[in-house]
Amino acid sequence: MDGKERRHHNRYRLWLPTRIEGAGKMSRLAIGHDMSQQGSLLVTDQALAVGDTIQMFVRVPPDFEEEREIGARVVRCTHNEQDPEGLWPYQIAVEFDEPNPELEALLRKHSDVLESMTDSGEQTG
Repeated sequence: MDGKERRHHNRYRLWLPTRIEGAGKMSRLAIGHDMSQQGSLLVTDQALAVGDTIQMFVRVPPDFEEEREIGARVVRCTHNEQDPEGLWPYQIAVEFDEPNPELEALLRKHSDVLESMTDSGEQTG
């Protein structure tokens, strides 16, 4: 493992609408992706400072009925080079207050469903 690599949990590249609150700012929308049971990379319209604490509210399919609240701390904030002048000019990496194995199980399930849909499309296309 690379000396810079600190991830200990599986990561899932899923784009999920996420509401974030805290850091003295109004509630706002972000897109959570590259999630694990310990953290996430978010894209958002406002920068946050490293060390800011936030609450994330996310719904993971197929369990859209339940909004999951996750406490987190900002560990990195950079300009989003993929959308510098667009709706999501910032990337924010957050570490969850505590590991969330239940969230990882939902992420894995949703990832598996998407993968099987992709595989089916490739076979029929």
